[in-house]
Amino acid sequence: MRANGMKKRPMLSGKIEEVIYAQLGKGEDLLRGIWDVCKENDVKTGILLDATGCMHNLRMHAIATKPDTPWGVEFENIQGFLEVTAHGIIGMGWVPDKSVKPEELPGMIRSSHDTGFGAGGFVGHEAPYCHIHITGSSPTRTMCGHLLEGSIIATQYFEVVIAKVSGVVLKATYDKAGYRHDIVPV
Repeated sequence: MRANGMKKRPMLSGKIEEVIYAQLGKGEDLLRGIWDVCKENDVKTGILLDATGCMHNLRMHAIATKPDTPWGVEFENIQGFLEVTAHGIIGMGWVPDKSVKPEELPGMIRSSHDTGFGAGGFVGHEAPYCHIHITGSSPTRTMCGHLLEGSIIATQYFEVVIAKVSGVVLKATYDKAGYRHDIVPV
């Protein structure tokens, strides 16, 4: 406890090592494209500073509009041309016991939109993990939620900007005890 009676927060400092600008192309899955950029540039921890462009399909999970919806989230699949912008955190997926399967984990939200370990999370041990908030606008509606796999880029020019951070690692851990974020020094 701190002197004022408040709980001490987990906190570490890192440094922005570099800023990576990448262009994704028509027909690419946005989440998989971000994962690829992270793998190619060895981004273990980072910040998606911006993702801007046009999509023709946007998958997300968003806060439910109906009070009786399980887990309080709805899975959306928005068709048509959408202008989007996104930002979020990037870390490393961590599954210490490689025998753990996503469907065996307690508290998992499972749907056809899930990617391995959690909606929009990560595909395996030490794989990039992304928690991205995305907003998409069509002529008839605007939605904001968590980016999911299956969100397809509509144009040849879609930019992402990622800040690579050193000195700290954000681990999104799934194990038999459940899911948690750990911040660990490098």
